[in-house]
Amino acid sequence: MTSEQLWTLFYRTGLPELYCIARRRERQEANLAEERRRNHAPDHPGDRAAGDKL
Repeated sequence: MTSEQLWTLFYRTGLPELYCIARRRERQEANLAEERRRNHAPDHPGDRAAGDKL
């Protein structure tokens, strides 16, 4: 379940356990997104002019 689905379930039921689970899942999703951003190589050549050899 995603954090959004857990939040919806929490709002319908009011169970505090679901609040804790939703908050934990939200942090996990944020950490995964941050990790993916760090591990992603840039798609652009940078400041080098076209045809510049490495």
